[in-house]
Amino acid sequence: MPRSRTWGLGSCGRPCGTSCRHEHACLRCAQLHVNPKMLPRLDELESDLEERKARAASEGWLGEIEGIDRTLQCLRDKRADALRLTRITRQVDLGMPAISTGR
Repeated sequence: MPRSRTWGLGSCGRPCGTSCRHEHACLRCAQLHVNPKMLPRLDELESDLEERKARAASEGWLGEIEGIDRTLQCLRDKRADALRLTRITRQVDLGMPAISTGR
């Protein structure tokens, strides 16, 4: 049975024992599944990235801005996925069955 990889933000869908080309860049990886409990941490990361982007803009670091923009988009996509998970209900209302009296 394959084990799951658990990281600070959630879990990784990559099989154990395989190499990762996104090492330490999990936000950009499609295999990261963010735990909805970590939404406040995503807010912190977004704020930090926005500050880094402002600094890069003031320094004229165009490549850095492009990379930060990509990371921000991935972060926002993962936030949307995690929020969607919080809205999924686990119970299905099947309604009350009508009971026939047989008369």
